[in-house]
Amino acid sequence: MKFDHPDPELNDPLTDEELDFLERFLSRNAVCSDAMGAVMLHGFLTAVISGPNAIMPGAILPWIWDARHATRQPRFLSAGRARKVTGLIFQYWNDINDTLNQCPDLFELPLRTSVYEGEEVPVLDEWCEGYCKGIDIDREAWEPLIERHPWWFNIILLFGTASGYEELARRDYTVGQRRSFVLQLAASVLNIHRYGCEERRRLLEQGEQPGTIPAGSSPKARTATQTKPTNRDAQDGSVSKDVFLVDSLGRVTDDAFHPLALSPLATRITRGGTSVDAHIYRAGDEGRDGWILEIIDASGTSTVWDEPFPTDGAALAEALSTINMHDIAPGSR
Repeated sequence: MKFDHPDPELNDPLTDEELDFLERFLSRNAVCSDAMGAVMLHGFLTAVISGPNAIMPGAILPWIWDARHATRQPRFLSAGRARKVTGLIFQYWNDINDTLNQCPDLFELPLRTSVYEGEEVPVLDEWCEGYCKGIDIDREAWEPLIERHPWWFNIILLFGTASGYEELARRDYTVGQRRSFVLQLAASVLNIHRYGCEERRRLLEQGEQPGTIPAGSSPKARTATQTKPTNRDAQDGSVSKDVFLVDSLGRVTDDAFHPLALSPLATRITRGGTSVDAHIYRAGDEGRDGWILEIIDASGTSTVWDEPFPTDGAALAEALSTINMHDIAPGSR
Protein backbone atom coordinates (compact mmCIF):
# COMPACT_ATOMS: atom_id res chain seq x y z
CA MET A 1 0.00 0.00 0.00
CA LYS A 2 1.44 3.36 -1.02
CA PHE A 3 0.65 6.75 0.51
CA ASP A 4 0.70 9.76 -1.79
CA HIS A 5 1.71 12.99 -0.09
CA PRO A 6 0.52 16.38 -1.40
CA ASP A 7 4.12 17.61 -1.41
CA PRO A 8 5.63 16.00 -4.57
CA GLU A 9 9.12 15.88 -3.00
CA LEU A 10 7.84 13.57 -0.26
CA ASN A 11 6.81 11.01 -2.86
CA ASP A 12 10.41 10.60 -4.08
CA PRO A 13 12.94 8.12 -2.64
CA LEU A 14 14.79 9.35 0.44
CA THR A 15 18.12 10.99 -0.27
CA ASP A 16 21.13 10.06 1.86
CA GLU A 17 20.83 13.45 3.56
CA GLU A 18 17.15 12.91 4.39
CA LEU A 19 17.80 9.43 5.73
CA ASP A 20 20.65 10.78 7.85
CA PHE A 21 18.34 13.51 9.20
CA LEU A 22 15.67 10.93 10.09
CA GLU A 23 18.20 8.62 11.73
CA ARG A 24 19.63 11.46 13.83
CA PHE A 25 16.15 12.52 14.95
CA LEU A 26 15.28 8.97 16.04
CA SER A 27 18.52 8.63 18.01
CA ARG A 28 18.38 11.88 19.98
CA ASN A 29 16.59 13.39 22.96
CA ALA A 30 13.40 14.28 21.10
CA VAL A 31 12.32 10.62 21.35
CA CYS A 32 12.47 8.06 24.16
CA SER A 33 15.27 5.52 24.47
CA ASP A 34 13.02 2.80 23.04
CA ALA A 35 12.38 4.60 19.75
CA MET A 36 13.25 2.67 16.60
CA GLY A 37 16.51 3.41 14.87
CA ALA A 38 16.70 3.65 11.08
CA VAL A 39 17.64 -0.03 10.62
CA MET A 40 14.87 -1.28 12.91
CA LEU A 41 12.45 1.09 11.19
CA HIS A 42 13.31 -0.43 7.79
CA GLY A 43 12.54 -3.94 9.08
CA PHE A 44 9.33 -2.73 10.75
CA LEU A 45 8.04 -0.97 7.62
CA THR A 46 8.96 -3.96 5.45
CA ALA A 47 6.78 -6.22 7.62
CA VAL A 48 3.92 -3.71 7.72
CA ILE A 49 3.99 -3.41 3.92
CA SER A 50 4.08 -7.19 3.45
CA GLY A 51 1.53 -8.15 6.10
CA PRO A 52 -1.92 -9.68 5.63
CA ASN A 53 -3.80 -6.51 6.61
CA ALA A 54 -3.45 -2.87 5.65
CA ILE A 55 -2.17 -0.95 8.69
CA MET A 56 -2.99 2.74 8.75
CA PRO A 57 -0.29 5.36 9.46
CA GLY A 58 -1.78 6.40 12.77
CA ALA A 59 -1.51 2.80 13.99
CA ILE A 60 2.22 2.46 13.30
CA LEU A 61 3.64 5.83 14.40
CA PRO A 62 3.26 5.12 18.15
CA TRP A 63 5.42 1.99 17.73
CA ILE A 64 8.10 3.95 15.90
CA TRP A 65 8.30 6.54 18.69
CA ASP A 66 8.18 3.86 21.41
CA ALA A 67 8.86 0.31 20.19
CA ARG A 68 8.31 -1.19 23.62
CA HIS A 69 4.96 0.28 24.74
CA ALA A 70 3.74 2.63 21.97
CA THR A 71 2.79 5.17 24.65
CA ARG A 72 5.60 7.75 24.80
CA GLN A 73 5.36 10.52 22.23
CA PRO A 74 8.22 12.46 20.61
CA ARG A 75 8.83 16.14 21.20
CA PHE A 76 9.28 18.51 18.28
CA LEU A 77 10.67 22.01 17.84
CA SER A 78 7.56 23.00 15.94
CA ALA A 79 4.54 21.59 14.17
CA GLY A 80 6.45 22.12 10.92
CA ARG A 81 9.28 19.92 12.16
CA ALA A 82 6.75 17.29 13.23
CA ARG A 83 5.27 17.25 9.73
CA LYS A 84 8.72 16.96 8.20
CA VAL A 85 9.75 13.99 10.34
CA THR A 86 6.51 12.07 9.86
CA GLY A 87 6.59 12.92 6.16
CA LEU A 88 10.06 11.40 5.87
CA ILE A 89 8.87 8.24 7.61
CA PHE A 90 6.14 7.72 5.04
CA GLN A 91 8.48 8.69 2.25
CA TYR A 92 10.68 5.84 3.53
CA TRP A 93 7.58 3.61 3.58
CA ASN A 94 6.88 4.44 -0.08
CA ASP A 95 10.52 3.87 -1.02
CA ILE A 96 10.51 0.36 0.49
CA ASN A 97 7.07 -0.37 -0.96
CA ASP A 98 8.11 0.65 -4.49
CA THR A 99 11.28 -1.47 -4.32
CA LEU A 100 9.41 -4.57 -3.14
CA ASN A 101 6.68 -4.21 -5.76
CA GLN A 102 8.49 -2.79 -8.78
CA CYS A 103 12.11 -3.97 -8.54
CA PRO A 104 12.48 -6.68 -5.86
CA ASP A 105 15.87 -7.67 -7.27
CA LEU A 106 17.18 -4.34 -5.93
CA PHE A 107 15.83 -4.87 -2.41
CA GLU A 108 18.65 -4.62 0.13
CA LEU A 109 18.83 -4.91 3.91
CA PRO A 110 20.46 -1.77 5.40
CA LEU A 111 22.51 -3.71 7.94
CA ARG A 112 25.32 -2.54 10.16
CA THR A 113 28.40 -4.70 10.70
CA SER A 114 30.40 -5.85 13.71
CA VAL A 115 33.50 -7.93 14.36
CA TYR A 116 32.98 -11.63 15.17
CA GLU A 117 35.96 -13.93 15.71
CA GLY A 118 38.20 -11.26 14.24
CA GLU A 119 36.19 -10.83 11.03
CA GLU A 120 33.48 -8.42 9.91
CA VAL A 121 29.97 -9.85 9.91
CA PRO A 122 26.54 -8.31 9.32
CA VAL A 123 24.35 -7.48 12.34
CA LEU A 124 20.85 -8.84 11.73
CA ASP A 125 19.37 -8.16 15.18
CA GLU A 126 18.07 -4.61 14.69
CA TRP A 127 16.42 -5.29 11.36
CA CYS A 128 14.84 -8.57 12.48
CA GLU A 129 13.58 -6.98 15.72
CA GLY A 130 11.83 -4.35 13.62
CA TYR A 131 10.29 -6.99 11.36
CA CYS A 132 9.10 -8.97 14.39
CA LYS A 133 7.49 -5.82 15.81
CA GLY A 134 5.65 -5.39 12.50
CA ILE A 135 4.36 -8.95 12.91
CA ASP A 136 3.43 -8.48 16.57
CA ILE A 137 1.11 -5.53 16.01
CA ASP A 138 -1.05 -7.80 13.83
CA ARG A 139 0.07 -11.20 15.14
CA GLU A 140 -3.22 -13.05 14.75
CA ALA A 141 -3.35 -12.32 11.03
CA TRP A 142 0.27 -13.44 10.55
CA GLU A 143 -0.06 -16.77 12.37
CA PRO A 144 -1.52 -18.82 9.45
CA LEU A 145 1.36 -17.78 7.19
CA ILE A 146 3.98 -18.55 9.86
CA GLU A 147 2.45 -21.99 10.37
CA ARG A 148 2.23 -22.65 6.61
CA HIS A 149 5.77 -21.52 5.72
CA PRO A 150 7.79 -21.61 8.97
CA TRP A 151 11.14 -21.79 7.15
CA TRP A 152 10.56 -18.26 5.80
CA PHE A 153 10.63 -16.99 9.38
CA ASN A 154 13.52 -19.02 10.79
CA ILE A 155 16.18 -16.31 10.59
CA ILE A 156 13.74 -13.49 11.36
CA LEU A 157 12.68 -15.16 14.61
CA LEU A 158 16.22 -16.34 15.41
CA PHE A 159 17.64 -12.82 15.42
CA GLY A 160 14.51 -10.86 16.25
CA THR A 161 13.09 -12.50 19.40
CA ALA A 162 14.27 -13.23 22.94
CA SER A 163 13.77 -16.97 22.48
CA GLY A 164 15.70 -16.75 19.23
CA TYR A 165 18.65 -15.10 21.01
CA GLU A 166 18.75 -18.00 23.47
CA GLU A 167 18.80 -20.48 20.60
CA LEU A 168 21.43 -18.42 18.77
CA ALA A 169 23.68 -18.53 21.83
CA ARG A 170 23.54 -22.33 21.79
CA ARG A 171 24.59 -22.57 18.17
CA ASP A 172 28.18 -22.08 17.09
CA TYR A 173 27.69 -20.48 13.68
CA THR A 174 30.81 -19.77 11.63
CA VAL A 175 31.56 -16.41 10.08
CA GLY A 176 30.63 -17.82 6.67
CA GLN A 177 27.27 -19.05 7.94
CA ARG A 178 26.49 -15.69 9.53
CA ARG A 179 27.27 -13.93 6.26
CA SER A 180 25.07 -16.35 4.34
CA PHE A 181 22.13 -15.44 6.58
CA VAL A 182 21.83 -12.10 4.77
CA LEU A 183 20.96 -13.72 1.43
CA GLN A 184 18.64 -16.21 3.13
CA LEU A 185 16.89 -13.42 5.02
CA ALA A 186 16.42 -11.29 1.89
CA ALA A 187 15.01 -14.30 0.02
CA SER A 188 12.56 -15.01 2.85
CA VAL A 189 11.41 -11.39 2.95
CA LEU A 190 10.72 -11.39 -0.79
CA ASN A 191 8.84 -14.70 -0.54
CA ILE A 192 6.69 -13.35 2.29
CA HIS A 193 5.92 -10.17 0.38
CA ARG A 194 5.10 -12.05 -2.82
CA TYR A 195 2.78 -14.33 -0.89
CA GLY A 196 1.04 -11.35 0.69
CA CYS A 197 0.51 -9.73 -2.70
CA GLU A 198 -0.97 -12.94 -4.09
CA GLU A 199 -3.34 -13.25 -1.13
CA ARG A 200 -4.55 -9.67 -1.51
CA ARG A 201 -5.06 -10.24 -5.24
CA ARG A 202 -7.05 -13.39 -4.47
CA LEU A 203 -9.31 -11.44 -2.09
CA LEU A 204 -9.94 -8.79 -4.72
CA GLU A 205 -10.82 -11.43 -7.29
CA GLN A 206 -13.41 -12.71 -4.81
CA GLY A 207 -14.86 -9.22 -4.49
CA GLU A 208 -13.35 -8.53 -1.06
CA GLN A 209 -10.71 -6.21 0.35
CA PRO A 210 -7.92 -7.02 2.82
CA GLY A 211 -8.57 -6.17 6.45
CA THR A 212 -7.50 -2.81 7.86
CA ILE A 213 -5.86 -1.98 11.17
CA PRO A 214 -7.06 1.57 11.98
CA ALA A 215 -5.29 4.23 14.02
CA GLY A 216 -5.65 3.89 17.77
CA SER A 217 -6.18 0.11 17.74
CA SER A 218 -4.83 -1.73 20.75
CA PRO A 219 -2.30 -4.54 20.17
CA LYS A 220 -4.42 -6.69 22.50
CA ALA A 221 -7.50 -6.17 20.38
CA ARG A 222 -6.14 -6.37 16.84
CA THR A 223 -9.33 -7.19 15.02
CA ALA A 224 -9.05 -5.96 11.46
CA THR A 225 -12.03 -4.32 9.84
CA GLN A 226 -12.92 -5.77 6.47
CA THR A 227 -15.20 -4.24 3.90
CA LYS A 228 -18.10 -6.20 2.52
CA PRO A 229 -17.99 -7.31 -1.11
CA THR A 230 -18.95 -4.41 -3.34
CA ASN A 231 -18.80 -3.46 -6.96
CA ARG A 232 -15.48 -4.73 -8.33
CA ASP A 233 -14.70 -1.65 -10.40
CA ALA A 234 -15.33 0.64 -7.46
CA GLN A 235 -13.06 -1.49 -5.30
CA ASP A 236 -10.18 -1.43 -7.71
CA GLY A 237 -10.30 2.32 -7.73
CA SER A 238 -10.30 2.56 -3.97
CA VAL A 239 -7.34 0.28 -3.34
CA SER A 240 -5.06 1.45 -6.13
CA LYS A 241 -4.17 4.70 -4.35
CA ASP A 242 -4.41 5.74 -0.73
CA VAL A 243 -4.06 9.43 0.07
CA PHE A 244 -2.04 10.23 3.17
CA LEU A 245 -1.94 13.70 4.70
CA VAL A 246 0.51 14.18 7.54
CA ASP A 247 -1.80 16.74 9.17
CA SER A 248 -4.56 14.14 9.35
CA LEU A 249 -2.72 12.28 12.11
CA GLY A 250 -3.78 14.85 14.68
CA ARG A 251 -0.65 14.55 16.80
CA VAL A 252 1.34 16.79 14.50
CA THR A 253 -0.98 19.77 14.22
CA ASP A 254 -0.09 23.13 15.80
CA ASP A 255 -2.44 22.49 18.72
CA ALA A 256 -1.49 18.89 19.41
CA PHE A 257 2.23 18.34 18.75
CA HIS A 258 4.56 17.75 21.71
CA PRO A 259 7.07 20.63 21.75
CA LEU A 260 10.62 20.54 23.06
CA ALA A 261 11.44 22.97 25.85
CA LEU A 262 13.32 25.72 24.03
CA SER A 263 15.72 28.06 25.79
CA PRO A 264 14.86 31.78 25.63
CA LEU A 265 18.32 32.18 24.09
CA ALA A 266 17.25 30.28 20.96
CA THR A 267 17.47 32.80 18.14
CA ARG A 268 17.91 33.51 14.44
CA ILE A 269 21.43 34.59 13.47
CA THR A 270 22.16 36.52 10.26
CA ARG A 271 25.59 36.94 8.72
CA GLY A 272 26.25 38.37 5.28
CA GLY A 273 22.61 38.14 4.27
CA THR A 274 22.37 34.47 5.27
CA SER A 275 20.20 33.48 8.23
CA VAL A 276 20.23 30.33 10.30
CA ASP A 277 18.15 29.29 13.29
CA ALA A 278 20.00 28.34 16.46
CA HIS A 279 17.71 26.05 18.47
CA ILE A 280 18.77 25.38 22.05
CA TYR A 281 16.65 22.94 24.02
CA ARG A 282 16.83 20.81 27.11
CA ALA A 283 18.48 17.41 26.85
CA GLY A 284 16.30 16.22 29.74
CA ASP A 285 12.93 17.34 31.05
CA GLU A 286 14.48 19.51 33.75
CA GLY A 287 17.62 20.55 31.90
CA ARG A 288 19.87 18.67 34.36
CA ASP A 289 21.33 16.66 31.47
CA GLY A 290 22.46 19.80 29.69
CA TRP A 291 21.36 21.69 26.60
CA ILE A 292 21.32 20.55 22.98
CA LEU A 293 22.41 22.87 20.18
CA GLU A 294 20.83 22.45 16.74
CA ILE A 295 21.41 24.81 13.83
CA ILE A 296 19.05 24.76 10.85
CA ASP A 297 20.05 26.57 7.67
CA ALA A 298 17.81 28.23 5.08
CA SER A 299 17.42 24.98 3.12
CA GLY A 300 16.20 23.13 6.22
CA THR A 301 19.42 21.15 6.77
CA SER A 302 19.83 20.34 10.45
CA THR A 303 23.15 20.10 12.34
CA VAL A 304 23.03 18.82 15.91
CA TRP A 305 26.00 18.87 18.29
CA ASP A 306 26.72 15.41 19.68
CA GLU A 307 27.48 16.52 23.23
CA PRO A 308 25.11 18.62 25.38
CA PHE A 309 26.27 21.93 26.85
CA PRO A 310 26.17 22.64 30.61
CA THR A 311 24.18 25.85 30.10
CA ASP A 312 22.09 27.36 27.32
CA GLY A 313 24.47 30.32 27.32
CA ALA A 314 27.38 28.02 26.50
CA ALA A 315 25.38 26.52 23.63
CA LEU A 316 24.63 29.99 22.22
CA ALA A 317 28.29 30.98 22.51
CA GLU A 318 29.28 27.88 20.54
CA ALA A 319 26.70 28.70 17.86
CA LEU A 320 27.96 32.26 17.48
CA SER A 321 31.61 31.15 17.45
CA THR A 322 31.02 28.51 14.81
CA ILE A 323 28.95 30.75 12.55
CA ASN A 324 31.45 33.64 12.85
CA MET A 325 34.26 31.27 12.00
CA HIS A 326 32.64 29.71 8.94
CA ASP A 327 30.16 32.44 7.95
CA ILE A 328 27.65 29.68 7.17
CA ALA A 329 25.74 27.00 9.06
CA PRO A 330 28.22 24.19 9.88
CA GLY A 331 28.09 20.79 8.27
CA SER A 332 27.38 17.51 10.00
CA ARG A 333 29.17 17.02 13.28
